[in-house]
Amino acid sequence: MAQLPLHSARSTQLSRGPEISVVLSVRDDEDLVGHQIRTIAAHLESLRRTFEIVAVNDGSCDNSLAMLELLAARTPELRIIRGNSAGRAFLRGAAEARGDVVVLCEGARPLFLAALGWALGRLEAGREAVILRGRYIVARRLLTLPIIVRATGPGLLFERVFEQRAQDLGIDVIGSRPAPQSGMSRLLTPVLRFLAA
Repeated sequence: MAQLPLHSARSTQLSRGPEISVVLSVRDDEDLVGHQIRTIAAHLESLRRTFEIVAVNDGSCDNSLAMLELLAARTPELRIIRGNSAGRAFLRGAAEARGDVVVLCEGARPLFLAALGWALGRLEAGREAVILRGRYIVARRLLTLPIIVRATGPGLLFERVFEQRAQDLGIDVIGSRPAPQSGMSRLLTPVLRFLAA
């Protein structure tokens, strides 16, 4: 994925779509969503990437959507999906995203964006997905859309289901935990480690 020069980013984004779609699941995050969107936009601009931020209503009952409306007036990269997508916000956002790469994150989670450049580099090196535990998932959108369709649940549960479905389909995920061991090998592993030490 070639990086685009910053001066042409907006015009290129309009003509062929962004490189990166950040799908932000928003549920009762009025205190955080404004800061998160501004932080995401500033970070991706600093990486000189074209992007969009797709904020998806994940059953929010507070003023999160009103905050998003105010931000959208000043942030042209922000798109809001208003209909209630409770429990399926990542699927709805990934389906409507236009980027080659999707970043899936929840509004209430700390983002740790410093690792995003590293994760994008892993995709450029040929990986299909990167899980930054407890933060976000970075993946090739079209390749992982079938996984996102099958993965449900909030936060860490979504990460675990995403990871398992990816392994089932043979998709390479960095940050993956090793496949579960059988009962006997699980009992022998600590003994073998002790003997090897």
